[in-house]
Amino acid sequence: MNYDYIIVGAGSAGCVTANRLVTEHGKRVLVLEEGPLDTGMLLKMPAGTFKMLFEGSPFIKRYESEAQPSLGGRTVSVPQGRVIGGSSSVNAMAYVRGSRFDYDCWNEAVGGQGWSWDDLLPYFRRQEGNQRFDNDAHSGDGPLKVSDPRYVVDAADLFVRTMQRMGLPFTADFNAGTLGGVGYMQTTTFRGERCSAATAFLRPIMDRPELTVISKAKVSRLLFEGDRVVGIEYSIYGSTETAYAVAEVILTAGAYATPRLLMLSGIGPAEHLAEHGIKVRVDLRGVGQNLQDHNSVVVSMTTKGAHGYFGEDKGLRMLTNGLRYLAFRDGPVSSNGAETMAFVNLENPDSDPDLQIYGVGVMWPDPQGGEISHGISLMANLVKPRSRGSVKLRSSDPEDDALIDPNWLSDPSDQSRLLGAIKYLRRIAATAPLSDVIHKESQPGAEFQSDEQLLSYMRRTTESNYHPCGTCRMGRADDPMAVLTADLRVKGVPGLRVFDASMMPSVISANTNATVMAVADRGVDIMMGAC
Repeated sequence: MNYDYIIVGAGSAGCVTANRLVTEHGKRVLVLEEGPLDTGMLLKMPAGTFKMLFEGSPFIKRYESEAQPSLGGRTVSVPQGRVIGGSSSVNAMAYVRGSRFDYDCWNEAVGGQGWSWDDLLPYFRRQEGNQRFDNDAHSGDGPLKVSDPRYVVDAADLFVRTMQRMGLPFTADFNAGTLGGVGYMQTTTFRGERCSAATAFLRPIMDRPELTVISKAKVSRLLFEGDRVVGIEYSIYGSTETAYAVAEVILTAGAYATPRLLMLSGIGPAEHLAEHGIKVRVDLRGVGQNLQDHNSVVVSMTTKGAHGYFGEDKGLRMLTNGLRYLAFRDGPVSSNGAETMAFVNLENPDSDPDLQIYGVGVMWPDPQGGEISHGISLMANLVKPRSRGSVKLRSSDPEDDALIDPNWLSDPSDQSRLLGAIKYLRRIAATAPLSDVIHKESQPGAEFQSDEQLLSYMRRTTESNYHPCGTCRMGRADDPMAVLTADLRVKGVPGLRVFDASMMPSVISANTNATVMAVADRGVDIMMGAC
């Protein structure tokens, strides 16, 4: 079959790209997604996020990292959404754009070619249907609905009040170009239900004759005519199929799957491809390199009395909360479980933040077991990591997952800043009014006092915050490690672009979902000559 454009991956970027090409340009578009359709109540309920993440779900691909030397040889779970809508269908729905500084760094990396905050702001605004803000930084009219929490647990309010006691200003809006302070998180929800990229951008056009969406289709390689990409090969229900694009193929499969597909197709580091017997079409050293992700540490406490969410999913409370949600779309089921956050820079308070902190109304699961009860957890994410990892091929077999090596804490600065974060989280817990309800620390525990003990705890427990990016980064034409030029074309490969998180030169200082959608939006304009 022939199409104008083929989009590989129906995640956040793929849904946006398909919408723009079909609705504004009338193009014939094929979208392929490895996962199933986005059906089921858990996908709609905000509280379903953590049930899917911790209890398993067919909508999540559970990648496992390579053994991490800086974590004592431990492997780490690095899951990604595998469903129509991608991770936007299963994530915690945080709508946070990052800072002006983040995008100005991108713009510098590409030589000032259209990737600054000011360049991207129109795309954030065009997509956004904010239920509170409508001003120079926000729009209330877009299809991607963004809302305040409909339910806030008591622990969240205590966290916000405590952080203000510690000197952080209250921030009403984390999405106007600056990050800092403490406040309540806006999420991609509407009237108590998740508003994924599929809900906002793909579902409204599913009946358009120009659009074809194929789920449960695994793309195995790109097809070429000469040096130009002209289509893809994919497998579905045991059959191998091909599809061809008259114009271009756009990769939106994510920071793990996109570089893997490029390498399987002969685009990547020549030496690595040769190890797996793959014919080298274009020697691009940067494919699969520069992997970045936010990783986190947690300090968890039990509370005096009933605080937080413990027990809300059990027995009569579960029944009551379920009925409340079905009737009014509010209550605990309408929450993503993390209604508040703060941004700080402990080493340089006047600089852009390098830590994002959540106050969560649950005891965090202990990897070594232990009883769960009423509790509160404080989580710190390192949002400006200096460690860099990689994605490589396990083999030339398209059925084999990639080798994912986040290489966390390999940079000493990352270790020292997360060590400082643990101490800061303890200070928060020791400050009223939060301290008034704390019974005792469960993780890491009072016996962990020395730096070496806390570093040991960090290595044993640090986890991904699920924001991988950078594995096909864009850069200047003379940058030997850049995979993409500023127009998101793959260098040396006509007919092929990348619109997903792998294009980021550096990870932004916040959750990445809003950014990925804006990138795809701008990518379409660049591709169609509109900017």
